[in-house]
Amino acid sequence: MKFTVSLIALSLLFILTSCGPARVIPYETIETNETAFLVPLEGASKDAQGKFMSLDFLKESKVATKRVMIPVKKYNTGRLWMDYKWIATMRVIKVNRTPVTREWTDDAQTGTTSNDESIEVESLDSIGFKLGVNITAMIHEEDASLFLYTYAGKSLASVVDQDVRGKVLSILSREFGSRDLAKCKTEKKVIFDTARKEVGEHFKKFGVTVSNLGHSKGLTYVDKEIQDSINQAYVEEMNIQAQDKKNLAQAKINQRNIDMAKADKEAAQQFALARVARTQMVRLEIENKKADALLNLSNKWDGKYPEKMMPVNANMLYNLGK
Repeated sequence: MKFTVSLIALSLLFILTSCGPARVIPYETIETNETAFLVPLEGASKDAQGKFMSLDFLKESKVATKRVMIPVKKYNTGRLWMDYKWIATMRVIKVNRTPVTREWTDDAQTGTTSNDESIEVESLDSIGFKLGVNITAMIHEEDASLFLYTYAGKSLASVVDQDVRGKVLSILSREFGSRDLAKCKTEKKVIFDTARKEVGEHFKKFGVTVSNLGHSKGLTYVDKEIQDSINQAYVEEMNIQAQDKKNLAQAKINQRNIDMAKADKEAAQQFALARVARTQMVRLEIENKKADALLNLSNKWDGKYPEKMMPVNANMLYNLGK
């Protein structure tokens, strides 16, 4: 009997001292590319409910710390005192602000995905073609609450792939559709400048900043025959340009040869003239020397003739025996 009482007492003591789950405070770590909001999971007053998840509410709920401790409370799950669990009373919602870049092309090597994601439009003269688009979008820190309020539950990547792409398609279809094919080809920059401005202004109102929007690659025509004929025309034009360049190069070579021959002829003529001039100068110098010699001789003559003069053709021994 004593043993039984002791056993019952020990059991009651164990039951009385037993406890439920330990109170563990969960936390969320906020990365540098994220903005976090701490929002309640349980309703409060009617006025507070009216403000719940409004833009002003989200601005006030933004947290600046990099580690957020989430409050918890005890929630009973049974009749006994140990039948309970700890549940969070608030939730951390994070907005990833990392920029998103997309290449919407028909080429698996250049596009973001291997699928054909190019934008297909049509000109005023009903010629359909596809073109590639590259775009980059981001969320600034000060716009994170506006983005969350507008696109609650959607990532920036989803917004770009769905909402932004739809807006880009709408504007490009309108702009290319108001121009004939010739203007579509020559006014691509104007069209994309318009699209960049309109898309940027539209999505800035919802917390998304479009930092880049431009075209990628050229126009690819939906009708294969049109594309083939344009490709052929392009090849022929390139051949014509190549031949023109070849002809121009040959003409330059011919002109250079003519110029060189002309220069050689002029050089030969100058050399001949210089040679004649040198010959004349030598002759003149000889005549000058002769004149100088005669002048020098005349200066030394005393006016008397020689006493003895040899006759013309006389022997060198003339008059020696006399």
